[in-house]
Amino acid sequence: MVQSNFESKVRIQEIIDNQIPEFILEENPKFSEFLKQYYISQEYQGGNIDLVENLVEYLKLDNLTPEVISGNTILSQQITETSDVIYVNSTIGFPNSYGLLKIDDEIITYKERLADRFTGCIRGFSGIESYDSELVFSQTNASSHSSQTEVTNLSVLFLQKFYEKIKFTFLPGLEKVDLYESLNVNNFIKNSKSFYQAKGSKESFRILFNALYGIEPSVIDLETFLFKSSAANYRRRKELLFENLSPERDPLLITGYQVTKNNNSSVFGSVSEAEIFTRNNRTYYKFYIFLGYDDSNSENSG
Repeated sequence: MVQSNFESKVRIQEIIDNQIPEFILEENPKFSEFLKQYYISQEYQGGNIDLVENLVEYLKLDNLTPEVISGNTILSQQITETSDVIYVNSTIGFPNSYGLLKIDDEIITYKERLADRFTGCIRGFSGIESYDSELVFSQTNASSHSSQTEVTNLSVLFLQKFYEKIKFTFLPGLEKVDLYESLNVNNFIKNSKSFYQAKGSKESFRILFNALYGIEPSVIDLETFLFKSSAANYRRRKELLFENLSPERDPLLITGYQVTKNNNSSVFGSVSEAEIFTRNNRTYYKFYIFLGYDDSNSENSG
């Protein structure tokens, strides 16, 4: 669900009755209800006032949950054009109250969200249904809908558009790729730098397949099965040999990470493999730095 502090902030619609002078309420008893409905139409999640007041909260990556990214659920029971209760498989990711949803061509709002249904539904509603090339505001009519029809969460359109922009910034090469539906997107984006720094390593392939397909891959290094002639150049890695000067640290845990030269930050490379061996009673470590899959050298060296 979207961050709970969206729901906990005091809204004008909740305190409007106490802000209007008594003499106005005596002469216009329905004026308070009129203002309340007006602010409900502006303060619903994704509405004008809501976006202005909560923009900083919207831009938090923690809001990018799987339910928000997919933005839909499934109608579990058929409804008629007069039904005011809508049963669905799940309501996770929808606002607690006065959210907007869309079934087929009909936009609907509701007064309360429960675990498996929306109650107090107002049918044939109108609202924003797209943020694509232009903002699209639609007016709709009530109609019947069959079971298993997709239910779209219109209250998260702004967050979904923000997600698209974030992908172009932090996930080059994956900006137009649909990530796995159950992926914890906010954690993946927060750690995207480490993912790109570990390119070519087994760990990077594991992360990539998890992000795209939700599976743990079995990575086979075909280079170990090649017959190499002495004159041929099949090397895709560079070897670094060293001794460990910090006994409290385990160099073998560096696999999948980027190493950088202490006195020259422009010299770095991703460790695809690490091994330990002993010679003349001294312990040495060997790092294999990933270079690339073609004749060009992807390692930066000074």
